[in-house]
Amino acid sequence: MAKSKAPRTGAYWLGQQGPGYPLVLSCRARIARNLEGLPFPISAGEEDLERSRGMVLEAVSRRVAEDRDWEVRFAEELSRNELEMMAEEHVTSASFADRVGGRAVAIGPADGRSVMVNEEDHVRIQAILPGAQFMKVWKAADDIDSRIETEVQYCFDQKVGYLTSCPSNVGTGLRVSAMLHLPALVITGEIGKTISALGQAGIYVRGLYGEGSGVAGNLFQISNRQTLGRTEEFIISNMDMIVRQVVDNERTARKMMLREDPLDLTDRVYRGLGVVERCRRVGYYEALELISLVKLGVDTEVLPVSEFNILEVGVGVGPYHLRELLGGEAGEEEVDRERSVHLRRTLDL
Repeated sequence: MAKSKAPRTGAYWLGQQGPGYPLVLSCRARIARNLEGLPFPISAGEEDLERSRGMVLEAVSRRVAEDRDWEVRFAEELSRNELEMMAEEHVTSASFADRVGGRAVAIGPADGRSVMVNEEDHVRIQAILPGAQFMKVWKAADDIDSRIETEVQYCFDQKVGYLTSCPSNVGTGLRVSAMLHLPALVITGEIGKTISALGQAGIYVRGLYGEGSGVAGNLFQISNRQTLGRTEEFIISNMDMIVRQVVDNERTARKMMLREDPLDLTDRVYRGLGVVERCRRVGYYEALELISLVKLGVDTEVLPVSEFNILEVGVGVGPYHLRELLGGEAGEEEVDRERSVHLRRTLDL
């Protein structure tokens, strides 16, 4: 298993299309685990963090990576920019860079799999696939989990299940999520009803980068709230059903816009395109909103713009990716200028 200081992208899935595209952009399964006999990372000292990191990485090396091209990145050996780039690519969580001591991530070869070590829990196994492939993405994460468990002993209680740092993850420790693009529900004002219904169904609704992130670019991440007292199969089938319902609502909203006020839709998407074509600097969140409008125009065949994946473009205009493109030391104004250029280049305008 190779050790790397300079990250290569671990997000090859970003530019791919799967079932449910372009409304369902990706799906993710994340499994939280902790090692028996060691304090959880939130209360662990340096020595315990080093010990748990070594145990997990050794298990990954022996049972998961085998002869494949997995790559290990130690957080303390990476720059802030490199750490934040991994978060922008969804390889790690947004909070992974908050504390570097004792943390690491092992990244699979071009397939959206990764294992975070000593973030909130000792082990955070993640698999991401394009589109709505919930059973397949869970099996990918579950396979890694089973392999690691042959080498280490997890904290497990016979009554409640796997023990985690956050009580909301106790039980299966499984979070299944989907990234959805829902501009029509937002524009028609129906998104409030959708979010309310999802809440009543036990579903979290968050932004592009999950917990703590705001919604931008009409991108919504939805995930199961309950892990205790539910089987993995129930969580997966329930998420699949709910995503289908939300997608149907978005499709209905798009048809309504095209039928009842096509001029308003056309005006909105062309205004977005006009800003992209003419702007000379643009902030990150404004860029996501513009990309969303242009994408809506492409999907509804209102705009004569080539097909593109909104997630792939969105990551490419992220502040840390652009800063890296500019040499790693660029200021906010320079990044905003480059973002306007990068948008036109990426969308072939």
